[in-house]
Amino acid sequence: MITVHADVVGSLLRPPELLGAHKQFAAGEITAAQFGDIEDHAVDEAIALQEKSGLEIVTDGEMRRQSFQSQMTVVVSGFG
Repeated sequence: MITVHADVVGSLLRPPELLGAHKQFAAGEITAAQFGDIEDHAVDEAIALQEKSGLEIVTDGEMRRQSFQSQMTVVVSGFG
């Protein structure tokens, strides 16, 4: 029997519903509370996927980050 070890170390792909919600929120079409509910659902789904896959350690999939490099651009100057 082959044993394989896997852990999630970062971002999961964002679901289409969350991608659409980003656009809707930026356009003022949904409220911050509505956007938060959609983010929460995406996080719940990311956790469920990892648990279903048998991972012992799970993450939120970084669903709440504005972009996958957003923290770096906040602390480093010169990005536009």
